[in-house]
Amino acid sequence: GSGPPPQWLTTKLAIRHVKLVGIGGDMSIFRLAEELCGKAVLTAPDVLLAVENMCGKTDRDLRTLEGVPAAQKMPHNVIPKLVLLYVVLDLTGAEAVDFRQCNGNLPGVFVSEDLW
Repeated sequence: GSGPPPQWLTTKLAIRHVKLVGIGGDMSIFRLAEELCGKAVLTAPDVLLAVENMCGKTDRDLRTLEGVPAAQKMPHNVIPKLVLLYVVLDLTGAEAVDFRQCNGNLPGVFVSEDLW
């Protein structure tokens, strides 16, 4: 079940302007946002702009977006993923999330010394 966040997370998020590391593969929430925003380090305003740009598009529109395979393959997930990422960045007060490509969560921890 859900409960309060762990103390270490609460402590880290109390530090304003904390930067998060997003680990994921080709279809991840972070890859999608990177492709739509054109950069790997994403802020809440960046993601909100991507949401605004995607609103009103049909699945057919999303399947034909050039350079956005994550949208082409899973158009029904575009808005939900972007909204979720925006809300997490906004509610945590994080300055940004830095996307690091990696297939698999455990190997993903090794992509940034900050996580060791």
